[in-house]
Amino acid sequence: MLPAFSYMPVLGFDTFSLTPWQRLLDTPGLAEMLLLSLKTSILSTLLSLLLAFGVICFSWGTPLWYKVQHWLSPLMAVPHVALAFGIAFVLMPSGLLARLIAAFVGWDYPPDWQTVQDPYGISLILLLVIKEAPFLVFMMAASIVQLPVADTLRLGSSLGFQSGVTWLKLIWPQLYPMIRLPVYTVLAFSISVVDIALVIGPANPPTFAVQILQWIQDPNLANSLLAASGSVLLLLLVVAVVGAFYLAEWLLNKLTRNWLTNGHRGRFSSFWLSLATKAWQALLMLFLCGGGALLIWSFVWRWRFPSLWPDWSLRSWERAWGGMSEPIANSLVIGLTATIIANIISVILLELNDHQRQKNESAGRWLSLVTSGAMYIPLLVPQMTFLFGVQILLLQWGAEGHWLTVAGLHLLFVLPYCFLSLTGPWQHYDRRHSHQGLLLSGSWLRTFLQVKLGVLWRPLMASLALGFAVSIAQYLPTLFASAGRVTTVTTEAVGLVAGGNRRLIGVYGLVQMAMPFIAYAMAFFLSHWTLGNGRIVRRLNS
Repeated sequence: MLPAFSYMPVLGFDTFSLTPWQRLLDTPGLAEMLLLSLKTSILSTLLSLLLAFGVICFSWGTPLWYKVQHWLSPLMAVPHVALAFGIAFVLMPSGLLARLIAAFVGWDYPPDWQTVQDPYGISLILLLVIKEAPFLVFMMAASIVQLPVADTLRLGSSLGFQSGVTWLKLIWPQLYPMIRLPVYTVLAFSISVVDIALVIGPANPPTFAVQILQWIQDPNLANSLLAASGSVLLLLLVVAVVGAFYLAEWLLNKLTRNWLTNGHRGRFSSFWLSLATKAWQALLMLFLCGGGALLIWSFVWRWRFPSLWPDWSLRSWERAWGGMSEPIANSLVIGLTATIIANIISVILLELNDHQRQKNESAGRWLSLVTSGAMYIPLLVPQMTFLFGVQILLLQWGAEGHWLTVAGLHLLFVLPYCFLSLTGPWQHYDRRHSHQGLLLSGSWLRTFLQVKLGVLWRPLMASLALGFAVSIAQYLPTLFASAGRVTTVTTEAVGLVAGGNRRLIGVYGLVQMAMPFIAYAMAFFLSHWTLGNGRIVRRLNS
């Protein structure tokens, strides 16, 4: 806040003034950048919410639901930047989609269309939906188990309601309050996202968050004050949009009250569910095509348009591998450190909440709500606003440029995901297991380590994999805390955007995508297998 009002003694600005705000308001294209950020964030959030709810509706209670749950982990594990590169390779004028069309219509040159970094932000909205919809499905799945869904669907069916109408009229009004904070998190992320906006978003003008980053990186130190005022404006924008969403929810509840009770059984719900099914399948197909495009481009030497088959070579890997060892090592060390600490803190907090709930039910429930709400703060506050202030503190303390500093900043964003992923399993844990363990051993610590952690071992492994994936995807925290001296695979991949070398981008994007998948594979193995008598045996609780 202080640099936004021209007070930043570390750079020689020691008097308060409104000059940064005057310069901000005089910025050419400010209104266009703000409107672009609002449009992309609101549309992507609404589309993600509709798609996620549609997925729950058409798959709940069917074998398809288990397939959807299996797909959630890969979709959430893919880092934003790697996914952006893959989707860009599919949609760009010389991408996979254009080459497939050219094979049928006979194009000799790439079409003159702007499907990537388009001025309307359509490609950015599409990518945000691909990234945000699985997260909302995950949060809905964690919340909906608290509702009597099966009984409600049977009741609606016995009264003649179509399945989609039952979901909308009876289940959605109970479900949405449970996922309100995740929806606001998605909204705040969409407004302030930088890394994927640099890859696939509009460039002239860019989104407002990207413009703030450009001001921060400007050699002119006076632009740091302009960036500070822009960061505060971005925070105000997020607060205003979240407030508008809350007001819209209240207004929509008033307007739909009669519709909820008019007894209409529904006529087009089957069409809506079918549309949601097709949209989810298209999302998965685009996701797979993006991963395939990264894999292909990492081994390409020459790929002339409109050929469907490139000339293959390992030169890109040979060229990149020499400089990739340090970013990979940094990513591993920082990711593992932040993830392990985040899970330890999450387990301690959940155990404290559990013990408080056993002593006093109401006090324990209140403490649990406060803790869960506090976890959303780093997710709701725009990264650009928060991290700019952190960078100023790190400069004053001389703590920039160390991997521990980067890991500590990653921890702020990894911890909420680990805590939220473990909350459900911890709440549904049957305490009778611990009671039996206490009776047999008489030791709380031994019971906790051998019994409770044994029962909850699988969700704990899943939380470790999720935390590592979140850490790998962090771009701005690494950029602000490292001062350019601690490179990761993500920062190197985003840095390649300016060069436009698709082969190196394919290599770095594929490596960045592979690291979380390896973590999930290891977590899956450790959750089902262990060492016993010097050999690998299947775990008892699997």
